[in-house]
Amino acid sequence: MQYPAPSPAEIEAAAQILFEEARFYRWFPIATDSYAIFAESNPIGVSELRGIAERMLLAAARAQREARLR
Repeated sequence: MQYPAPSPAEIEAAAQILFEEARFYRWFPIATDSYAIFAESNPIGVSELRGIAERMLLAAARAQREARLR
């Protein structure tokens, strides 16, 4: 079954939250000042964050739909 894909804006917002949490838990060096700087300096890393965020949003949409069907 297909689930509605999250919009680019939703993916970006979720990726930024994921980045902030990663900084808080020190998954990234403390010197990583902001998401914008991280995005400019590490395009592969930001692409991976966006991919994780997109999969999380899809899983949430799937869970929400399944909950409605019960």
